[in-house]
Amino acid sequence: MKKLINFLKERSWRLPLLLATIFFVASFLTLRDYGISWDETIHFSRGQAYLYYFLTGKTNYNDLPSYNLQGTFGKPQNIPTPRRSFYQLNDFHNGDYYINAIGHPPINDILSALGNYVFFQKFGVLDDISAHHLFNIIASSILVFVVVMFAKETFGTFASVISFLVLCTYPLFWAESHFNIKDPPEAAFFAGFIWTFYKSLKNFSVKWLAFSILFFSLGMGTKFNILFAIPIVVVYLLYRYQKNILKTISSMPKVYIILLILAPIISLVFLTISWPFLWHDWLGNLVKVIDYYRNVGTSVNYQPQNYYFAGFNTSPILWIIFTTPPITLVLFCVGVISAILTRKKKASVSLLWLFWFLIPILRVIIPGTSIYGGVRQIMEYLPAMALLAGLGAYQISKWFSKGRIISLFLILIFIWPISILFKLHPNENVYFNFLIGGLKGAQSKNFPSWGNSFGNAYLQGINWINVNAEKGAKLSLIQGTRLNVPPILVRKDIDFSGIHWSGINRGGEYLMELTFNDTTKEFHYAWEYVDKFLDPVYELKVDGVSILKIWKNDFDHTKKEYQFTESTYQSPLIIKKNANLLTVDLNKETRLSRIKLIFTPFKDCFPITTSFVEISSDGTNWLREKDWIPYPQVGLKSNSEKGQIEFYIAGEKARYIRFWLDNVDSCALNKPNISIMIIE
Repeated sequence: MKKLINFLKERSWRLPLLLATIFFVASFLTLRDYGISWDETIHFSRGQAYLYYFLTGKTNYNDLPSYNLQGTFGKPQNIPTPRRSFYQLNDFHNGDYYINAIGHPPINDILSALGNYVFFQKFGVLDDISAHHLFNIIASSILVFVVVMFAKETFGTFASVISFLVLCTYPLFWAESHFNIKDPPEAAFFAGFIWTFYKSLKNFSVKWLAFSILFFSLGMGTKFNILFAIPIVVVYLLYRYQKNILKTISSMPKVYIILLILAPIISLVFLTISWPFLWHDWLGNLVKVIDYYRNVGTSVNYQPQNYYFAGFNTSPILWIIFTTPPITLVLFCVGVISAILTRKKKASVSLLWLFWFLIPILRVIIPGTSIYGGVRQIMEYLPAMALLAGLGAYQISKWFSKGRIISLFLILIFIWPISILFKLHPNENVYFNFLIGGLKGAQSKNFPSWGNSFGNAYLQGINWINVNAEKGAKLSLIQGTRLNVPPILVRKDIDFSGIHWSGINRGGEYLMELTFNDTTKEFHYAWEYVDKFLDPVYELKVDGVSILKIWKNDFDHTKKEYQFTESTYQSPLIIKKNANLLTVDLNKETRLSRIKLIFTPFKDCFPITTSFVEISSDGTNWLREKDWIPYPQVGLKSNSEKGQIEFYIAGEKARYIRFWLDNVDSCALNKPNISIMIIE
């Protein structure tokens, strides 16, 4: 206790603690304004499963009470004791499942679940989701503390205040510090490792080296991104000590050297203890994890080819340029120049920051690597950017004789990015700056992942549904699942079973979905149908661009030109078979709705596995329908069952239809009987 009091009395810690506390309080007060990200559901449930296993030794929830939590909004007063988190209700995704499931390391999941266990399950002072998110904002507050402290120790109070403002007004960070369970915490542990390791180099402090190993272990237990901190410090050490490396090593205390040698072992032990997946077949499963990261980071080019130059992916660089507030960009550019010009001062710390900024970005732009969804997955660059921007502001203030006035001006100018946060709240992570014309400009240029809120916007859609939907309404998502929208947030009387997508039958269900540049879009018939047939009943717009829409699938909300019911096409059909092709000629162009193909399977015929449909108006130019056969086009029901195919088309006009079947001996080619449903 005495050491803690002495620590708090040290003046150098006061400003970083104060600013980190301000950030934490502001984040906590706005916590309920944000939803959950797509990733968080699996992380919450895994954290709960592992924590329950550590606390009880049990790998299932059989001894917990069963509750229907829909409509409770996760509020502790609405849930009987003993409280059970919504993320413990899935008895399939329990310890038995996760002990054998590959993925990212789980320490962030466990710490998030621990916050939920204490503040929701036991004390009931926070709702279910906010209690999970408490870890997010604590980790992000640690990041704020580290950045402010690092800047203050090297370039003083003014630089630290600017670094604080840059970090906290960065739209991506401010938003996702509330609901991103991986990337802000990883950035915090990454920054903590670099800062404490840097401090350990002064007098080769064993205490600070121990802290750096702790941060590295926490980072390793969250994402393997922390491994890229190693080349950062190695390059920095080679530059800092250059010809004196051997002399420097010889001057290190033996305890420091021993701890440095043991650091990788300590981190691996920490990773193993925290991850039951590694407890059986340790080496084999670790190799699987490494292969998992290799596949995620190198297997697919997620951006269009025009973003690649000589094999290098320019998308992450452009993303940073277009999503960074302009004042931050200016200060950062000045900071980079200053880092190069002052590289020999203050133990070359400015070059450390520059390496820190560059290496996380380089690892996703070099040929053979990949990244998707913007730059949230490499958020480790952001603390370095904030520090370099602080250095830039420091340098600008030194250029003028009236440095204090300039300093005050540079602080006050951050009213601009703060006002942007207020304007966009709580959708700050879809921000684009004026260099691309804002979000509207990014949309018009079809910039990769424009408008992607990563699931956050669902909460605002659910809030609209809860207020406006009639009693007993039905609700479904087009592409997402109930994992993306926790039913605890949905009004109790609403049927949110997720099966109420009726298509052209217009069952009156509400359909909700995020609308953005999605490179992995599925359920193409459903998307084409709502875009072509229905007028939205609600649109969540940012900068004039819809990032979420809600439709009601009934006649009243059908566009006038599509207010027709299905009818059977009566004219004779001409059906031709050629190898694995089945072609249908309707004799005239018609607006298509549904094609039903009934066939008679025969012995040893090939079942349908990967077939598709094409349509044409002239028999020469063909348009491929994007949904496959088999595929769940309507109501989670496959469009191919035994003896029949029922393929839906969203009102496209065509005269010719052809089925590309798997094999010349496909079952669907035997005695085909085809009927066509049209809307005219």
